[in-house]
Amino acid sequence: MQKTMNFRTFFWALGILCALFLGLFLILSGKMNEKQQQENALRMTLNRLEEENKEIEAELKLVDTEDYVVTSAMTNYAFMNKNDLRFQFTNPEALYAYTESELKIMMDELAD
Repeated sequence: MQKTMNFRTFFWALGILCALFLGLFLILSGKMNEKQQQENALRMTLNRLEEENKEIEAELKLVDTEDYVVTSAMTNYAFMNKNDLRFQFTNPEALYAYTESELKIMMDELAD
């Protein structure tokens, strides 16, 4: 005698499989939407950083020019006038006699 599956069992199995596939589909589509939002946020951050990088590169091109040195000295530090002799320090720490760590050691020795 040949055993066959009745329709009721078949439809129950089919319903369970459909529910499983629907659940997995909803979970995966939710994760896909979340990843899409993350991608959009990262693209916006990338665009912002690229713009910032362009601004910094443009500023770096200007830093070595004489006009930048003059403008910086006049606006930020009020150091000079238009026809004054100009120069720029590349290592301003070299102007100080002691470094921060040397000053701290000296102050500690004086305190004792």
